[in-house]
Amino acid sequence: MKKKREALLQQIVKNRRESIVLFATEYTNEEPIELLEEYDVPSTYIDTGTGFFVEPDKVVTTIEVLAGANTVSAIPANRLKKVVNDRNIRSFNEDNQYQIIKEAKVDIEGVTAFDPRNNLVILKIAETGTALPLEDSDTAQIDETVYTLGYQEEMKYMGTAGTLQNRYKDNKWLQIKTQFYSGNGGGPVLNGSGEVIGVVAYGIGSVTGDNSSATVATAISSNVLKELFANSGEIIPLEQLQKYSRIRAYFLEAQANAMAELYDDREAIKYFNTAIKLNPDLVEIYARRGVIKARLDNFEGAFRDFDKMIQINPGHIFAYNNRATSKVNLGDEQEALNDLNKAIELAPNYVMAYTNLGGTNLYMVDKKMDEGDIVEARRYCQAAIDAYNKALALNPKNRVVRSHLKDAKRMLKSSSLRME
Repeated sequence: MKKKREALLQQIVKNRRESIVLFATEYTNEEPIELLEEYDVPSTYIDTGTGFFVEPDKVVTTIEVLAGANTVSAIPANRLKKVVNDRNIRSFNEDNQYQIIKEAKVDIEGVTAFDPRNNLVILKIAETGTALPLEDSDTAQIDETVYTLGYQEEMKYMGTAGTLQNRYKDNKWLQIKTQFYSGNGGGPVLNGSGEVIGVVAYGIGSVTGDNSSATVATAISSNVLKELFANSGEIIPLEQLQKYSRIRAYFLEAQANAMAELYDDREAIKYFNTAIKLNPDLVEIYARRGVIKARLDNFEGAFRDFDKMIQINPGHIFAYNNRATSKVNLGDEQEALNDLNKAIELAPNYVMAYTNLGGTNLYMVDKKMDEGDIVEARRYCQAAIDAYNKALALNPKNRVVRSHLKDAKRMLKSSSLRME
């Protein structure tokens, strides 16, 4: 089954390549110069995203790919491939990226439609390509294998296979288990027939514990795209699109994420707050802002954000995991265990949830010992051992979990937990 899926993926990657468009965007970093210098962050930088043809001269991508960019370059896959082959380029670096973009890009004539509520924009470009067929996204089944196409940051074209996990926001948004890289944003989500059932928006975290890329992605359904495409109208300049407050909110969200990575937490929250006010549909902010609030020990505020995220998307496994941490710090350990078990129910290979499940059970050991309930303390200690064993089965190289497992085993054998 795995070989068959991989063979179909490679076929789709090859057959749909001429429909894919690389977007290269140049930004000016708005963070303070002293902060940029301290962390060796460039004041200007190039980012990448993906799009695809929905008509011979029209390309769809996400607003997030374009928002706030000083310049936007659209590069159809065939043109990119030709330039790379003509120049015999084997690897990408900062110097040849600029040259490739300059030679391969095509003019963007303007915006024919955009949907700031659902992170979609359609552009008219001065080039033709093969439009991908749009399927009814409601025909896709939960647990069905789906395929995503796009570019990594190194401008490398690739595809990944994944699974449709969940629908939310009245079936307009899809949650997909797949390997997501930042350059995949704006790329198509395809069914086994190579038809579009969604547009990749962004990654929302790692299940495996490897934070180099996300293992869950959010996508906008093809039915939303169909409706937007049907209402395409007068062309407006891309520069005009960038001026709308709801569009700028996407860039503010990205700036907040960048500040959070630098642990400039209070500024990150300010940017998140402004972004959500400008565009209340940027709902993933609740999960991200909750993490920052927890880092600032504002566990009540963090709980409210994670709770809001779960109300919007009951399948948001990362919100369950993080809400559990807030609950522990607020003294509600049993409800924290319920949240962690729910996250594991939704994602049985979620390493961090098992790790936190072990830690929360160990916390309960101390609590029950203080109450003099040795039987319950032993039960929670064994539950912690079981959780750590499951985490290690999924990620045997996790030294932190291995250390916690040893501690739990020693605790269970200790005189304080010995039954008379």
